[in-house]
Amino acid sequence: MAFINDEEINDIRQKADIVDIISEYLPLTQKGRNFVSICPFHDDHSPSMVVSREKQIFNCFTCRTGGNVFSFIMKYENVSFVESVQIVAKKIGYNLKQVNFIEETDSKFKEEFEIMNMAHKYFLNNLNTDYGLDAKKYLKDRGIDEAIIKEFKLGLAINETDSLYKLLTNKKYGIDAIENVGLVNKNGLDVYDVFNNRIMIPLENASGKVVGFTGRIFHDEDMAKYINTKETVIYHKSNILFNYYNAKNAIRNDGKVIVVEGNMDAIKVSASGVKNIVALMGVAISKEQVSILKKLRVPVILMLDNDTAGLDATVKLGDILIDNGVDTLIVRLSGAKDPDEYIRRFGIDAFKDNINHAIKYMDFKLEYLKSNKNLNNMEDLIVYVKSVLKGINNKDELTRDLVISKLSNDYKIDKELLKRELVSEVKLEKTVVEEVKEVKKKTKYEIATSKILFAMMMDAKYITIYRNKLGYFKDKIDRIIASEIVYYNNMNKGINIADFTSYIMNNEETYNRVLNIISDNENFDVELDEFNLCIDAILCALKKDEIKVLKSKIAKEMDINKKVEMLSRLTEIKKEV
Repeated sequence: MAFINDEEINDIRQKADIVDIISEYLPLTQKGRNFVSICPFHDDHSPSMVVSREKQIFNCFTCRTGGNVFSFIMKYENVSFVESVQIVAKKIGYNLKQVNFIEETDSKFKEEFEIMNMAHKYFLNNLNTDYGLDAKKYLKDRGIDEAIIKEFKLGLAINETDSLYKLLTNKKYGIDAIENVGLVNKNGLDVYDVFNNRIMIPLENASGKVVGFTGRIFHDEDMAKYINTKETVIYHKSNILFNYYNAKNAIRNDGKVIVVEGNMDAIKVSASGVKNIVALMGVAISKEQVSILKKLRVPVILMLDNDTAGLDATVKLGDILIDNGVDTLIVRLSGAKDPDEYIRRFGIDAFKDNINHAIKYMDFKLEYLKSNKNLNNMEDLIVYVKSVLKGINNKDELTRDLVISKLSNDYKIDKELLKRELVSEVKLEKTVVEEVKEVKKKTKYEIATSKILFAMMMDAKYITIYRNKLGYFKDKIDRIIASEIVYYNNMNKGINIADFTSYIMNNEETYNRVLNIISDNENFDVELDEFNLCIDAILCALKKDEIKVLKSKIAKEMDINKKVEMLSRLTEIKKEV
């Protein structure tokens, strides 16, 4: 993996203005000394994300997401920390002096990634040998040339039942480890490769690492056209959008993303020059995939197969995307069953014309609901109108008003009547009442602890006061953070809250607590008097705890001398409180 030294990381962070960087992704509005925006990390309808130029951090008060410029890029672009540093460096024109590559010795799944990488190299090599001549001819006949083969890193599983297994075991990998990543199956004492005589399409995670494969037949064998890697510890289908890693830059440049069903469709479309394309590898969409698409902040063009299953899936997926605030458009390709066939039959220009004339999802949905209905028939018209109203009862007010206006104009139905009917539909649908969760009120101790730690991250002088006057917190996580702040300050001869968040982010629990502290104190202007009051509040709380402990010990103590000694100590503490 890539490694950038701490000195360069801090230098890049200090040279990058978080407001300038985030404004490339989101529209920011200045509000006082900060900037606000709709948060891209949850279903936000009013600006809840605050960006501070002064502190060089961002925070969402609703979903509690925050951090520095690297944290934002990691979350928004769905990339690793090192990749986020490289992205920020490129944006500010910083020439990285040192980008080393080291083994992932600290990776939880180091061996699994090594096995997949070795298997991928093996498949790549096979395609470039005599074994691969037929497969390359098949790909060429499908319009996939050498450049596309390299772009998608296509390979070949040869027609031998244990060739990959033998290679990996010769490299000293165990049978169980190879089976756990879905490359071999065991049947009693027999072990055999999962993939044989298939073109191999690697499945990459958001960081570009191979986590699985799709194997496609290229002869007319009577067998499944596709075989996919099973779910493993490093491969979860729900977390993957095929071609996302390759396509993300083109998606941002083009301002839209095309979503198709199959990875071969994505490959063929990309081979024709349309690079802003990803595939679901099926007709279902997971909440993780929706989240990835939403974070792109561009319109999604659904282009599923031209069959009944594809049509039904278009409606289902469109509803899900719209309900999650994703701008969704639809393309239904006529005259071919999928994008691959359409391009072969009608050419790329016709394909692009369909993209340019994609229709808004609600317009598509209204036409879809008319299917198999004679709207000159009163009963069919009533069914249609009710189905439209049912479909918009959880949409935003503008969408509901526009649809009701259209129904009223098209079918001469009183608008107020439609609104009343919509209210009735909402009442019928609303069968689950959400419980209002009581927010636990923070104690004075918790508030004081949070403010002290925040002040220490803002200015080194408060670290000195903390060490001289307090030096201890009851909660372990807060003691760890205080210790890390002291250590960071000593090592770097000073502290900066944005740089400290970079330093602390390798520990998830600690990092999340730091983000919560920052979020809780966004409007806290650190002053010496208030800091000292917080120190006093903590000392008072600690003494009250000591009083409770002493009272308990006094009640149990049988030795009269010890009891008198503890009572004396109790009196002293009570005077201090």
